[in-house]
Amino acid sequence: MSSATPNPYNWKFALISQTYLIVISIILGFYPKYFLEAFISYFIIIMAITFSMTYKSNPMLRDRKLMMEVANSGTLYEEKNANDLVMKDEEYQKEYMQFAKKNMTMLFSYLIYIVVLFFVYSYVSKFATSQTDPYYRLAVYLVYFEIIYLFGFFVYRRLFKPSMMSTMAPLSYKVTEKGVIGSGGMSVFLHAKHLLNSNFVVNREKKYVEIDSTEAKYPYKIRLYAKDIDKLLDMLERVKRLELKRQSQTG
Repeated sequence: MSSATPNPYNWKFALISQTYLIVISIILGFYPKYFLEAFISYFIIIMAITFSMTYKSNPMLRDRKLMMEVANSGTLYEEKNANDLVMKDEEYQKEYMQFAKKNMTMLFSYLIYIVVLFFVYSYVSKFATSQTDPYYRLAVYLVYFEIIYLFGFFVYRRLFKPSMMSTMAPLSYKVTEKGVIGSGGMSVFLHAKHLLNSNFVVNREKKYVEIDSTEAKYPYKIRLYAKDIDKLLDMLERVKRLELKRQSQTG
C-alpha cells in the first residue's frame, strides 16, 4: 500500500506548496485580518489535492472495484489463521519490527517538529507585526516559510519520511475465483488478471508463497503463509486458468 503522503519531490506538489507560501506570506504581510479565511481555503484545497494524489497512487483506493470483485467471488482456498506461521518466520518479524520502529520514530519526530514550528512562529509573528512596512513583513514571512519548506524538502522527509513494508503478509486471507484478498491487519489484494503476470516464490521450509505482481506495479508483494502449500499453489494456478479462460471468451 502506498503512502498517503503526497511525494514532496513531485513538481506539481512543489509548485502548489510554493504558490501557497507566497500567497499566505502576502496575506500576512498586507492583509493579516484575512489570514483565517485564507488558511481555511488552503486547507480545503490541499486536502482535495492530497486525496486525489493518494487515490491515484494507492491501489486499495484506485482499484476498489477490482477488490470488490475478488471479495465477492467464490472462495477456493482460505487461511483463517496464518499468525503462527508468520510469527515463526524470524526474518520477516525482524523486518516488521524495523518497519514499526522507524514509523514510530518518524511520528514522534514529526510531533516535536510541529511543536517547534508553532513555538518559533509565535516569535516570528510578533517580530513581523511590529514592523510598519508591509513589504518588510512580507519578506520576514517569506524567509520563515521558505526555511521551513527547504528543511522539510531536503532534510526532514529524507530522514523521517513514512515507510512501508515491501512484503505484506496477511494474517488471514482468501483465494477466490477472481484473485487473492487478505485481512488481519494487512488488507491487501491482487486481482486474477494481475496474477497472470506475477512471479511466485515458494519457500517450503517457512511455508509461504510470495507473489510479486510486476505487471500491476503494486507497491507491495503479497506473502501467503499456508499450512498446505501444495493446495495453495494449486488454487493459485486454478485462478490463473480461470482468468485466461475469461479473457479468451471476451477477447
